[in-house]
Amino acid sequence: MSQVKLFMYTDEHYEQCDAFILPEEQIQFTTFPTEVVSEAVSNPDKFPVVIKKEMEVVGFFILHLNPPKTYRTDERSVLLRAFSIDARHQQQGYAKEAMMQLPAFVNEHFPEVTAITLAVNKKNIAAKSLYFKTGYVDTLQSVMGPIGEQHILAFDLQKETAPQ
Repeated sequence: MSQVKLFMYTDEHYEQCDAFILPEEQIQFTTFPTEVVSEAVSNPDKFPVVIKKEMEVVGFFILHLNPPKTYRTDERSVLLRAFSIDARHQQQGYAKEAMMQLPAFVNEHFPEVTAITLAVNKKNIAAKSLYFKTGYVDTLQSVMGPIGEQHILAFDLQKETAPQ
């Protein structure tokens, strides 16, 4: 049975998101939830999502419909952005569980979406390992991000299911 569950963000999650702690070495690759949630809530194409263990928010990310073409594999891709797990809850398997639940969550909330894509910095070895373990494949596309090259990974919702 899963320890965590995905939920669409609501204002009641703000306080817990604002208390997030990220290790210094991860701040270069992601951002604090409250630094991006206001813009996301006001953008009709962005959907903030929280990862909860019981009543506690342990993680956060944004699903971005209609992202720039350089970040998608087809017209109906959704882009995973700003993925983070609070430092106090890391190394407990919550990131992997959330990524395993993501395809079903996307299918439920966005049935028109055919793929989940994400950009991961080539230096972010831990994140790349997580994404590969949870069924994402390298599209061989890359973009330049604020701190270097980012690889575009994708999960094809039409033909794949998350590994067990």
